[in-house]
Amino acid sequence: MLRKWATRGLRAGDLTALAAVGYGAKADNDRDRIERLVRRGFLTECSDGTFAVTVLGRVALAIKRVALA
Repeated sequence: MLRKWATRGLRAGDLTALAAVGYGAKADNDRDRIERLVRRGFLTECSDGTFAVTVLGRVALAIKRVALA
């Protein structure tokens, strides 16, 4: 049930891209992917144009990690 919440409305690779941003990588250039993550509240845009993972995004990543274990 939690995994469905974390992946609802997302496509393959979205959570992987979210994890990369969480580890300090720049957000990829796939505007659709970034918009999906922002819409879900997993990413937020900073004033300098970069993106940061929100608390909801970190919860989604934790659910992903637990679901794969």
